[in-house]
Amino acid sequence: MNKRFSTDSVQPSLGGSYWRHAISEALFNLQITLPSPHTFRGELVQSDLSNGSLSRLTSGALSSRRLKEHCDLEDRQVLLTLPVQGTVEFTQFGRTTRCGPGQFVLEMSEEPYEFGYGDGSEMLVWKLPASTLRAHVGDPRRFSARQYDVNSGIGQVFNDYLKLVARQVEQNANPHLRALMDAHLVELLALTLQQHPDALQSQQSSIRDAHLARIEAYVQQHLSDPNLTPTQISKACRISLRYLHSLFRETGTPVSQWIRELRLQLAHESLRRATKPGYIATVAYDCGFNDHPKFTHAFRKKYGYTPSDLLRNVRADSSGPN
Repeated sequence: MNKRFSTDSVQPSLGGSYWRHAISEALFNLQITLPSPHTFRGELVQSDLSNGSLSRLTSGALSSRRLKEHCDLEDRQVLLTLPVQGTVEFTQFGRTTRCGPGQFVLEMSEEPYEFGYGDGSEMLVWKLPASTLRAHVGDPRRFSARQYDVNSGIGQVFNDYLKLVARQVEQNANPHLRALMDAHLVELLALTLQQHPDALQSQQSSIRDAHLARIEAYVQQHLSDPNLTPTQISKACRISLRYLHSLFRETGTPVSQWIRELRLQLAHESLRRATKPGYIATVAYDCGFNDHPKFTHAFRKKYGYTPSDLLRNVRADSSGPN
């Protein structure tokens, strides 16, 4: 079954309120802000899958917030947003990421978040129950607000197949075909998520997986502490230091290295939103780096350019032609 929502079906002055209703019915309840509500235009075509839905969305610029009262009203769901045109920015669980074509981001319905994009954006949005994803990758919250690249490897296979499914379900109502494509999509998504280097996961048991989720939540909340240590983490999470290191041996990344990677990722995301050169020192400190030269060296080693280079490019992009 397919549904189509288009602001072309209502008077221009009603476009904003119509779109808020369409998003609420097709995706999530959100508080939506439109820069130009009386001239806003948008179209959403939603196709049912056997276990969720897949939508093709095109619209003008907007920003949205999912509030706590929205989260309490709905079953736990996951949205996967894959931009086809334009860039989206998303914040949840203390993480912020920006995604453009060739990338995707996950949004969890159970916690508040912020989401926005510019004019003329187009994206595919896959909505599926959180329980479906949990059965394949454990706690799906750890995968929220991360940037997933789909230009190579299994990610590219997932990207190509998602676009193929989007075309097929808009044209073919065969429920057996939709169920088969849905199952394949879930498997490909799980493989793509499991390859992300920052998302901890256990291959041995759900108990160890739960410990890793709790560890990640604690570390994310304390990344700004330059004295964050494995001992501090093990005490806060009520596990032994030996068990902590055992968990991380299974992931293939030592805990201290993992923390440094998270800090560098947070610093990179923060600098992409910065506008002042002096902001680099503040970002480094806020991300738990109290030695500026070491921060610069680690940043350049990971990304191939310095924080100053990134900030210079951000300012050049923002001052360029629109």
